[in-house]
Amino acid sequence: MKRCVLFVVGLLATAVSPVVAQTPDFSGMWTLDRDASQFTAPAFSGGRGGDDIDRLFITHAANGTLIIGTETNGLKAWSYTPGRELTIPVGRDTTMLAASRWDGERLIAEGRQGDMTMHEVMVLSPNRRALVILVTTTTPEGETNNRLVYTLGQPVGPCEAWAMPCKAFPQRVP
Repeated sequence: MKRCVLFVVGLLATAVSPVVAQTPDFSGMWTLDRDASQFTAPAFSGGRGGDDIDRLFITHAANGTLIIGTETNGLKAWSYTPGRELTIPVGRDTTMLAASRWDGERLIAEGRQGDMTMHEVMVLSPNRRALVILVTTTTPEGETNNRLVYTLGQPVGPCEAWAMPCKAFPQRVP
């Protein structure tokens, strides 16, 4: 009888496994579709991305962290790790604490810096060919709502021609 009970308990333990939700993968080189977008510069809350937001480079790491950078402000990339609060750049020398979380297949990020609040929602189209970012920035002057639509994998030309060109590094290890 004891063996039977242990067998049933073992069977139930292996049959009931936690359900892990699949989150969308935002990785890629994204090009702004200006005709499909509606925005007032600066498009991202607090001026992230500056005036040139035509391309986003997103890496979606295995641990869930999204690293997002623009072509001209590559050194000012920001990141979101759902479930954590991180510091992100929001201006030339200014940062804000922003928390992010998953809401189904949407990534929601919220933060506050001084008297400015931001609310961003990132979502992929069903075919994963478009990334829509809805940004609401609220300041004492009012609320700004931006809708940015990016398409995946548009030709960007050789990296030597980018605003922050790539460089060849020696392949030797000293």
